[in-house]
Amino acid sequence: MGSLSGSIPRTSSSLGRNREGLPNLLVSHHTPGGSLLRGLGNEGFVCTMSVISFGAGVNSVAMTIILVNNGWRGPIVFADTGTEWPETYCYLEYFEREWLKPRGLGIIRLGEAYRALGPGRDRRTLIKFCEDYRTTPMAGMRWCTQGWKTDVINYWCKKHGETEQLLAIAFEERHRQKGRLCPLIDMQVDRKQCIMAIEAEGLQIPQKSTCYICPFQGISRWRRLYETHPDLYERAAKLEEASAERRHERTCLMADGRYTLRQLEIVFRDQLALFDDDLMDSLEIYRPCVCSL
Repeated sequence: MGSLSGSIPRTSSSLGRNREGLPNLLVSHHTPGGSLLRGLGNEGFVCTMSVISFGAGVNSVAMTIILVNNGWRGPIVFADTGTEWPETYCYLEYFEREWLKPRGLGIIRLGEAYRALGPGRDRRTLIKFCEDYRTTPMAGMRWCTQGWKTDVINYWCKKHGETEQLLAIAFEERHRQKGRLCPLIDMQVDRKQCIMAIEAEGLQIPQKSTCYICPFQGISRWRRLYETHPDLYERAAKLEEASAERRHERTCLMADGRYTLRQLEIVFRDQLALFDDDLMDSLEIYRPCVCSL
């Protein structure tokens, strides 16, 4: 398979746009390496077949839609930590069934079997690993992202001779992952336009894609986990307690360390409101996962 080649313009002038403001690309021709996409200007938007690093959130769904609708074909790879929100797994099935399969595409899930072949040589899900070692994901180190997502996808790409990954980072987050292949940034597609691209296909909007023990979740997400998946909330709270017992110090899954999950549980149970709870409800929709996938 080929790789992304050529110069991708960073101004919208060389990319035609439809009434919704989305990139209006057209398929120019096909090559042995895959289909090429070119813009409607003097400079060409050139995208040969590469691997989509799929996270099942708004950005990666929209990027997949835009590229596929303009002739892109290639592997769509999802690194399954075994600790995603149930809604993420449901959306994976939904998007694959309703949109990808009719177009002859599918999602490659890299789960337990593939984790055992990767650099970590560990079949365990992220939550099971944390429970066995009585530890929690750490915002500062992000070893969970490296071991259960990045390393697994990189190993799959190496094994299959793929050298390029397409990352779904919206235009307003263009300071992230500099030097990587980010079609949404190159096409200047922001978060609002990502939502528009999904709605234009008649599809439901996915929720934010993260692990349910992610330390970067805000209070509103923990509240939702408590209310909709109390079993998972309880498992996360017990993990936090086990980690605190091992470390002999207070441990919080929340990155800022303000509250333990047991403290939040009291608030949620008694229907109390925290100062920033409503604010977080509005911000969480648009804040991308720091995993950068």
